[in-house]
Amino acid sequence: MNTHRWKLAAAHGVGLWETVSRGATYNPLSPGVVQNPYKVYGVLRRRSPVHRSAILGSWVLTRYEDVVATAKDHGRFSNDPGWRGPTASVLRPAPDDYSILLMDPPDHSRLRRVASSAFARARLAALNKVIVRTAAELVARALGRGTVDWIAEVAEPLSMRVMLKLIGIPDHERGRWAKWVPQRARLLEMIATPGERRTAHRAGAAMRRHFTGLLRCRQGSDGDDATSVFARQVAAGDEISMAEAADMLSVLMVAGNETTTNLIGNGMLALLRHPEQMQRLREEPARMPEAVDEMLRFDSPVQTDFRIAKARSTLRRQVIEPGDGVILLTGSANRDEAAFTNPDVFDIARKGPRHTSFGHGIHYCIGAELARMEAGAIFAEALRCADRIALHGDEPRYRPSTVIRRLAALPLRVVRRH
Repeated sequence: MNTHRWKLAAAHGVGLWETVSRGATYNPLSPGVVQNPYKVYGVLRRRSPVHRSAILGSWVLTRYEDVVATAKDHGRFSNDPGWRGPTASVLRPAPDDYSILLMDPPDHSRLRRVASSAFARARLAALNKVIVRTAAELVARALGRGTVDWIAEVAEPLSMRVMLKLIGIPDHERGRWAKWVPQRARLLEMIATPGERRTAHRAGAAMRRHFTGLLRCRQGSDGDDATSVFARQVAAGDEISMAEAADMLSVLMVAGNETTTNLIGNGMLALLRHPEQMQRLREEPARMPEAVDEMLRFDSPVQTDFRIAKARSTLRRQVIEPGDGVILLTGSANRDEAAFTNPDVFDIARKGPRHTSFGHGIHYCIGAELARMEAGAIFAEALRCADRIALHGDEPRYRPSTVIRRLAALPLRVVRRH
């Protein structure tokens, strides 16, 4: 029995015990959960909303109120792995992991200020021209062929081209980044194998070396790209170091590609499975911002967030000790019946609270507006130019993952509007 199958079998046995003793279990290794986690989320919310997972060695939170409150409470819950205790087994990054994602104030606040400069309103407005032009090119190419893998031929290229432009990397270098980014992103996963982790670290080291060279070259540049902006901040010497800037650019490249690609993929599948909503969006294109947020809520590109308890606390009569790992199931919070009316219904005109897909509090996704711009542009172009969009081939499948919800492929047949 190989290692993966052994883990599946072991997790299945523990899961059966949890279900009997606690009324529910969360086994992210289960193929059924990978393909559709929402039924399991519902059981957890009802029976064990603050769930002590023997499989994951951590607490699992599933209700909207608890997920949002914990995400905002950086006083009691940390992103810094240095707070972890002996039971936080799935929250254990490798020793050389370093990232703004794993920081608390004041260092997080300092680096967040620098990162925000790359997403200034004027910079995003200028980038929107690139987004619209790239979306038009990708949709036209798909219509010319009649069939397309929406993930590999639309979502991924759009996300990558936009991030290359934002960061200041020539488009002809796209190939190396298309290799490095998914390799590095695998490090986010609880189920990453030792081999995948080694590959991820090699990719991360290559990315940091590349960015360090670019930053040195651009310290005297007046360019508007993120690398030039950060290089000037490094040269000023008062907010960010060279190593921090190189790491931040790596984080932006990975996060900006993974989340947007999955938003565009999962969002298209939601529209295809709800043709009445697709038709409504065609007829009411002004609803695009609402529609994109509903895509984010309905099938979040990122299903999981993590914290580590810094202090003893009680949540729904469960005692969380310092050092305990806490998994925030954002995908479950977005389907919480206590927060959303008919949460399992996809409704592009939905009103209600803000979804959790971009996080809450000080770690709210800094690129949220850019992701919305990209998704809005590609869906607007596809619905404007295509008379018919339909699934082509077998039922789409999601990749094995516990954090990133990503389709392996999304083959479509597209027919040009005459």
